[in-house]
Amino acid sequence: MSACLKGYSQFIKQFEMVGSNIVYLSNDNHFEQVSTGYNSLENNILSNNNSIYRIASISKVIVAIGVLKLCEENKVSLDEDISKYFGFLIRNPNYPNDIITIRHLMTQTSSISDEGGFIDGVYKGYDGANSTDDFIKVKDILDPNSKHYFKTFTTSKPGSEFLYSNFGCGLLACIVERITGIYFPEYIKDVLLKPLGIYSGFRLEDLKYPENLVSHYLYEDGRFVLYRDYHSFKKVQCLKYPLGENYRGVAGGLYISAFDLSKIMKMLMNKGVYENIRILKEETVIEMEKVQWKGDALDPTYKQKGLQMIIMDEFTKSPLKGHFGNAYGLRSFMLYNDEGGIIFLCNGANFISDEEHMTILQKKVIEFLVKETKL
Repeated sequence: MSACLKGYSQFIKQFEMVGSNIVYLSNDNHFEQVSTGYNSLENNILSNNNSIYRIASISKVIVAIGVLKLCEENKVSLDEDISKYFGFLIRNPNYPNDIITIRHLMTQTSSISDEGGFIDGVYKGYDGANSTDDFIKVKDILDPNSKHYFKTFTTSKPGSEFLYSNFGCGLLACIVERITGIYFPEYIKDVLLKPLGIYSGFRLEDLKYPENLVSHYLYEDGRFVLYRDYHSFKKVQCLKYPLGENYRGVAGGLYISAFDLSKIMKMLMNKGVYENIRILKEETVIEMEKVQWKGDALDPTYKQKGLQMIIMDEFTKSPLKGHFGNAYGLRSFMLYNDEGGIIFLCNGANFISDEEHMTILQKKVIEFLVKETKL
């Protein structure tokens, strides 16, 4: 087993994981990967270095890359009113004179909420729309006069306060579709995944090797319960509505292996370049990694934000940049700094959550990997 990560398999026994994949990549291209446990408990399939996970909110970094490609082509601007791209006025009714920008969406300070709720027996708002396959337009959730509207906007001024928003990320994908005329999952394959030799994506048909998809598990009453496998993922994956209306699924829906995700991480570590292939301009990555918002978020994981990036200085001397993912029993992160990068994907564990977006499990794995790799 590899030198830096040789103690990982013993270390994680305390968490009773189903399966996991970790990657360490140094800034001088030293690469290590370890897989443990199972892809599927029901079928007794062991985890391996090609295991594919639905990585949850790490996907937001990939959505940001797609938007920033359009910024480089001068097709969108970070600080323009998003109303321009949707063709109707988008305003927080509490601040009717304040525009909402792409930068606000990327820093999750747009004042746009995921909140849903029942009115007259109908589940409304973004969470309401996300719970059904019914076609519900973007405008129907953003317009306070719409029958699907439910507390979409908070009382915070746009740009002032952090509020985690999957809907905001979905709006970014809608902007891409409205500008390019291409479905976001297809666009991101063309501009990012295929150039890096990654044959997976936001829809299951994008997977070249679907047999490597891991099942995701919840831990309930002392045992692991299957929550998502290929067939149930297919029911909740990114659907295809008219172009510019596909705000559901992209905020957490990328299917990818730890190895392939490390290619994206390496590209960011190298300021936009992977193996002589330039994906982003250097100045774009620098802007992405820059602290765009800093404050007292309700979730302490998000004390500092770049463009769809968390920036943390509590674990290392050089701040870690990247994102966490939590959904369907999965716990994950992709984090890097000037010394190197680490990836962790786990499809189920007996863990205790002490914070909304970072569990004790993720904290302990970060601490272990930072110590072993000397990040």
